[in-house]
Amino acid sequence: MQARPAGRIRQGPLLIPARVLLLFSGLLALALSVFNLFHELHAAEVDRNYTIVALAIGVVWLASIILAFRGQPVGVLLTGALAFSDLGAIATAHFTSTAGAIGSYVLKEGLPVAAALIGLVVACVLTVMAAIVCWGNATGSSRRRETLPLLIVAAIGTLLAVLEATDNVHLAGQALPGFGTTAAEDGAFSAAIIAALWLVGGLWIERVRRRGALLIALATFMVCYSFVILHVRGGTPLNVIATKSGLIWAVIAAAVAILAAGSLVVALGLLVIPIVRRTR
Repeated sequence: MQARPAGRIRQGPLLIPARVLLLFSGLLALALSVFNLFHELHAAEVDRNYTIVALAIGVVWLASIILAFRGQPVGVLLTGALAFSDLGAIATAHFTSTAGAIGSYVLKEGLPVAAALIGLVVACVLTVMAAIVCWGNATGSSRRRETLPLLIVAAIGTLLAVLEATDNVHLAGQALPGFGTTAAEDGAFSAAIIAALWLVGGLWIERVRRRGALLIALATFMVCYSFVILHVRGGTPLNVIATKSGLIWAVIAAAVAILAAGSLVVALGLLVIPIVRRTR
């Protein structure tokens, strides 16, 4: 019977341990969910009884996140399940054509709630993904760091994409085509999912190179395509954004497209170069 080398560390599929990602994304999702809950109460979209029950569930969610970080399977399961259910509840309440749709919700509570809702979708997706990885390997991580710049760019790009989608909601509220011909609810939700895919690809690409590169390529292509459709060929040009929202928002929209284009080129290179080498 052969003994294992002492101190051998099991590597995981992500650049950081899954339990660390679960901790940060779970806490972010919980904080944004509570922030949104109190705005829903203020806007009279929920009553006090609903708020009390939701806060109690939030306490359970917090306890689950702590248990998950400590390596308890029940904590991992509950954290992922609650994040998934919260994602469904938010999508139904604010990203569909209902009384609480994000467009009318922003008119009542202000633009920060749009950023919170879009960020909450991203955080919930990351939490569910981290919980799935945690179930098999909670502490392992990739010790190679060659693709760390891609992760940094993905993190910055995700943040800027959330901000750009927030401003597009603002433009749609001013009867401008912030999301082109797409409704603000559908456009904002799609932008959040695309941003989440970009970040997931950046986290995955070191160990699962092909899948991570494919996710990055898919997400960044959609970002670049949206930029061309919305801000170059039609929709709302950058000069209109600078006039209606401010210069900083036009800079953010351009910066997202630049980061996405650069990441797309690199991701395609990572996909194509190995194929070319094998054919030689």
